[in-house]
Amino acid sequence: MHKQRGLGRGLGALFPGARPAAAPVDTGATVMQIEVEHIDPNPHQPRRHFDEQGLSQLAQSIAANGLLAPIVVRPSRRFPDRYEIVAGERRWRAARMSGLQRIPALVREARDGEALELALLENVQRTDLNAIEEAAGYRQLIDEHRYTQETLAERIGKSRPAVTNALRLLLLPDAVQAMIRDGKLSAGHGRALATLPPKKAEALARETVRHSWSVRDVERAAAGRLERRAGGAGNGQARRSLSPDMEEVENRLRFALATKVSLHPQAQGGTIEIRYADDDELQRLLDRIAGS
Repeated sequence: MHKQRGLGRGLGALFPGARPAAAPVDTGATVMQIEVEHIDPNPHQPRRHFDEQGLSQLAQSIAANGLLAPIVVRPSRRFPDRYEIVAGERRWRAARMSGLQRIPALVREARDGEALELALLENVQRTDLNAIEEAAGYRQLIDEHRYTQETLAERIGKSRPAVTNALRLLLLPDAVQAMIRDGKLSAGHGRALATLPPKKAEALARETVRHSWSVRDVERAAAGRLERRAGGAGNGQARRSLSPDMEEVENRLRFALATKVSLHPQAQGGTIEIRYADDDELQRLLDRIAGS
């Protein structure tokens, strides 16, 4: 039996125990056989891409064995006698492809935020989302449903830094996000590129794909570009060598702000130098530090 993560009762309450089709326990949910054509996809589904070959294989399995676990739906708020998917859209698509007329579904009431959270959790647990879809789901829960990063991390069973790092991918230019969605770049590549201004990030992303660079290669290249961008633009302070502890602090600030940061320690205290390339980047830094 897998360890349950996040969501309190979550999917573990909807599917208690090891048997996937077990009856719900005190969730207000009811198992029903519902016409496939009376079910609509969730417009807030975080997953946007469904692999056609994988769907076809799943459809063949469902045609041979039936749908072994019910999907989760809620009554439609727009149309009577219809239902909206909360979790299980991939299985619903495959069932429809296989020709099934009716499928088992767990019907429950769910607010928009909870429906998105359940869909997000199911996809994250199954590793069905690409990094950009996952980050977009996090952002939607934060912006539209008033989740904090701490609350979101707790609910989905991830660490706060993992959520923060995922959200940083949404700062990347659209072209770079598309490369991550298409599998040309990994989330690790994206995090390294997020330290650069948009145009430089896109240029380096294309080089990365062209040369099949590793994440470490990208980190080194990004650091070199940041140093070149900062070269000759000092504020007159002599740059002292940093202790390992101070280098770690500098790197954490650079990572958190996604820009060049320099520490200048003095006998007592010191200064922090934050670089920005243009007015847009300055506004981004202001939003990040002071809040939008």
